[in-house]
Amino acid sequence: MTVTIPARRAPGLVAALLLAVTSAASATAAEAPEQIAGATTVNAEGVIALIGAHPDLIILDNRREGDFAAGHIEGAVRLIDTDITGPEVLAAHVPTTDTPVLFYCNGLSCGRAANAVQMAVGWGYGAVHYYALGMTEWNAMGLPVVSQ
Repeated sequence: MTVTIPARRAPGLVAALLLAVTSAASATAAEAPEQIAGATTVNAEGVIALIGAHPDLIILDNRREGDFAAGHIEGAVRLIDTDITGPEVLAAHVPTTDTPVLFYCNGLSCGRAANAVQMAVGWGYGAVHYYALGMTEWNAMGLPVVSQ
């Protein structure tokens, strides 16, 4: 099917399309990636499976203190991405680069877990799991949280 747009309408339509494309690109640019090379992305069911399969799993909550206190996954330790200033900071929480570790935050609109995952992968951690949808999905599913 071919759509013909009268010449007098084309400039306005082109401008509207450009605005829409630019706005969409801006919105997605602010979101964290769903996949990060070197890490395994998991959903809520994947998190539950990891916890069951790996008793040595380290769960790192990369959110702000208030978010963590309001409710976090049981067993999680709060380590905000901006506090991970070098590999020694991560190593204080994750004993070896082979130890399974799960990072999460408030979901794709947050980005803190994505930052932490990229650092861990860059420093040679090989069992990195990324819960991209994070607490947004966890809470929407009504899964249990621990609050302080």
